[in-house]
Amino acid sequence: MTKNKSFNISYLNLAAQSPSLELNLAFSEKIHLENNRDKHVFFMCDRALKSCSVNVFNKKSICNICTHKAKKGFKEFKKRNPKSELIHIKRSDLFNKEINYNNFSDDQNNEFLLGVHSTIGSQLRLENMDLLNNRWKKVKERMLESSYALYSYFDSFFTTNKVNNFVIFNGRLSCGRPLIEVSKKNSVNFHLFDAALNGKVPMYSTNEMFHSIEFEKRNSLITYLKWFKDSRSLAEQYFYTKINRVEVDDFAYTKNQISGHIDETIKELKKPLISIFVSSDDEYRFIGLDWGDYYILDQIDSIRKLINSKLSEKFDFVVKMHPNQKNIHKSIMERYKLLANEVNVLFPESYTDSYALIKHSELIVNFCSSISREANYMRKPVVQIGPSLYMKFLIANLVDSTDEAIDLIYHKKYKIMPIRGSIISFTYEMKSSFALKAYDFIEDGVYTYGGKSCRAPLYLRLIAVPAKLYVHIIKGNLDILYNFGMYLRNLIFGQTKVKR
Repeated sequence: MTKNKSFNISYLNLAAQSPSLELNLAFSEKIHLENNRDKHVFFMCDRALKSCSVNVFNKKSICNICTHKAKKGFKEFKKRNPKSELIHIKRSDLFNKEINYNNFSDDQNNEFLLGVHSTIGSQLRLENMDLLNNRWKKVKERMLESSYALYSYFDSFFTTNKVNNFVIFNGRLSCGRPLIEVSKKNSVNFHLFDAALNGKVPMYSTNEMFHSIEFEKRNSLITYLKWFKDSRSLAEQYFYTKINRVEVDDFAYTKNQISGHIDETIKELKKPLISIFVSSDDEYRFIGLDWGDYYILDQIDSIRKLINSKLSEKFDFVVKMHPNQKNIHKSIMERYKLLANEVNVLFPESYTDSYALIKHSELIVNFCSSISREANYMRKPVVQIGPSLYMKFLIANLVDSTDEAIDLIYHKKYKIMPIRGSIISFTYEMKSSFALKAYDFIEDGVYTYGGKSCRAPLYLRLIAVPAKLYVHIIKGNLDILYNFGMYLRNLIFGQTKVKR
């Protein structure tokens, strides 16, 4: 590299997992073209990390797929963008030099740890890292070690090279968060990319996390103002898709619910009903500095406090679990089962229609779930305990603690919030402005970059089957049995379809 010549770089990791590879190449091309076609350098993880989010147990067969697809993908990028280069990061590049851990600030140490916890939390759907067994504690140790090594490698690179932009996947996970921190230290713009709906809706940001509350607010307002005249009709369309279980920018998690159905035990309750909507907060619990000013309460402890408070004199309660919580860690599910001895709990597989339940309720209590937007749109008062991605939209009565919520509700200090906040958020969902010209979502599980597929050959996919099965078994994930046909087709055709 030439010190006086500036260029842009991308970290080409997680290539075994589509659409992250295709998105990386397409977004990198966007950055490349927007920056006068400066030289673009890809750093490919070549079996360097001891543990990463796509290969937590560091299985060789998974690494083989990742490196094969990364090389294949870069070859296509090079054809379209000749001023590009591929650098292989080997394990020796990361771990041959001793790392001085005293050189890291408390904020950096915390961010690295949050990245590791976020990765493991996503793998296990677990919020409490104290519950990790010895196997996962070793994963955590290797993942954290890799984070420090990755930071140190790029920190050294930045001191001898002039880099303008750094393209990174997601940024929340263990192999992305240290790259954000090293970018900040060296005044390099970091650009994050990801997608919703298993690759259908691309998204990206500059010098900001996707789960930033300000990122959500700002982009929503920009979109709302752009589509102001159509915003109410767009909001109506969005809400129609939600109640009819049609996917827009998110999975239709309620598709197994029966329209209009409410469990008979709920109908039999005599007092005005408070419906408490919970969700899995493992993604938000480990965000870090972007949510540093807010405290995320334990939802079950908070519910127990609510139902045993003076509110029970005036109200009945029901707890509605999010359908996606069917895959939460068994320790958390056991806590909900114990809670069901004290209050009506509608478990993830319940047929009760969330929207019928909202209509049937006097009041909605919400934590970090997006249901607050729909409840407010239906003109129901919402009390939100703690932060959420949508808290700046004025769609809920915000409180920081359960005690505040109890006082607010008991003395009827809450109110129905303006409908405009829901309309703003819905408009953003309907008219998301993110686009990547070189990326195509063909159908669920099938993607291309520049019109080309980046699949690995069948023999590599077959060799990796034992490693993938091992991970499913260790995680206690039975989906591979229930959806065997889908997984078999994915294996044969090199696709990544997911169960809706």
